[in-house]
Amino acid sequence: MREGLALLAAVFAVAVSARGERALTIGEYADEVRGRVAVKIAEALDPGQGGKAEVSGTVTFAGRGCFFLQRDDDGLKVFANGRLPKAGDVVTVEGSPSLEGGRVVFLASKWARDSVGDMPPPRPVSLDELLVSGGGRGSVNWLRVALAGRVIGATENGFAMSVEGVPVNVMTAVRPEFLSDADFTHPRVTVKGVVELLLDQSALVGRGDDVIGVKLNTASAEDVTLVPDLAYLARRRGRLVTKSLIAAAGALALVVAIGTVLLIRQRRRLFRSRTVMAERKRMADDLHDTIEQHLVGAGMLLRLGRVKEAQDALVRAKRETRDVVWGLKNDDMMRLSPAEMLRRLAHDETAKGLCRVETRLDGLPDRLDAAGMRDLSLIVREAIGNAIKHGGAKKVAISSEAEGGDGWRLRVANDGAPFDPESAPGAAEGHFGLEGMRQRARRLGATVAFSPRKSGMVVELVHSPTCR
Repeated sequence: MREGLALLAAVFAVAVSARGERALTIGEYADEVRGRVAVKIAEALDPGQGGKAEVSGTVTFAGRGCFFLQRDDDGLKVFANGRLPKAGDVVTVEGSPSLEGGRVVFLASKWARDSVGDMPPPRPVSLDELLVSGGGRGSVNWLRVALAGRVIGATENGFAMSVEGVPVNVMTAVRPEFLSDADFTHPRVTVKGVVELLLDQSALVGRGDDVIGVKLNTASAEDVTLVPDLAYLARRRGRLVTKSLIAAAGALALVVAIGTVLLIRQRRRLFRSRTVMAERKRMADDLHDTIEQHLVGAGMLLRLGRVKEAQDALVRAKRETRDVVWGLKNDDMMRLSPAEMLRRLAHDETAKGLCRVETRLDGLPDRLDAAGMRDLSLIVREAIGNAIKHGGAKKVAISSEAEGGDGWRLRVANDGAPFDPESAPGAAEGHFGLEGMRQRARRLGATVAFSPRKSGMVVELVHSPTCR
């Protein structure tokens, strides 16, 4: 192989001779270059073999459609189709030469494995050897070498390193784990691999031997080893501290978020508990102030033998009980806005078939608390019930409008028989309907008025922030 590679490398010794005093045209220069290259390639081959050659050596790297052979201090790049040999295989390759980037390479028609041997030991190289291509034997191109330098950063197919200021592109299928943050830490490494020197094209005809790029092909991640130094350790420690701080900040943010959620839930539970307690107190007040009084009065009337009055008291107790039960059964209404709740109430009353209830609602607040919603609904229900029961009404209209600032006005008008609120039976006579409406209105921060009309009755509820 030594003699064959020496002949192949002779193409780099081609020199362009002067032609008298006349300058060459571009076409003449190109023809002469092609002619001299063809002659050198022909001289490197045995004409009796029909332009074919046979070389052998140890495979130092294989991948991306090619592999590299090395024998002693000679290296060769071989292109092959299909299956490639493995690093460490000793092979014999049959094929013909070609040119790539100013170098003679080999196109394999077939290859055969002779044996499996040890990889050639990596050759330490100096900066001068990387920067000078040489003209033939003795060049480090395509040899397995060892380079030491500092990682610049990760690339798509490996990483970039600086060897005494010269950038080297390292091609590796798998980067070692310690290079995961190489863009930040820039560690020093030693890399073993096959070096490729990218040349100035004028080297082909002896017009220059400058290296314009260095590429290093590594067979595995084990070919890259870490050389710890103080700068790397400091950056690594800083990186770890930064990651730790970020992790701690994330954990703290998570704890704060969880604590906030728990606090909100606790406050919601406390609010619900207070709401339930307030509702229980309101129910107790309703039971004590109305139903209990009716039942006590009925008992006293029965002892006095006044059965008719006792019966009326029990009817009133039944009605008050129904009001309380209605409030408990319609908790879903408490989640509605006041206007939505009144529209649903009107629909339910109309569905009973006793009268037609219409609504035209504007200016009401978007929300009331549970007690306010229940008081408002019971006032309106009482007004509708009185209109049907005592006035024989067939039509009820519920309307509302804004009333200065945060106030509002609600009217419940009917076409039934009117009554005089001043002379209507009250609490003294055992009738608590109107008085109950007044009490609920006060809890709402409103006043209620009962106005007879020629053809009906109007119950008007006026809410003002100053009424409470």
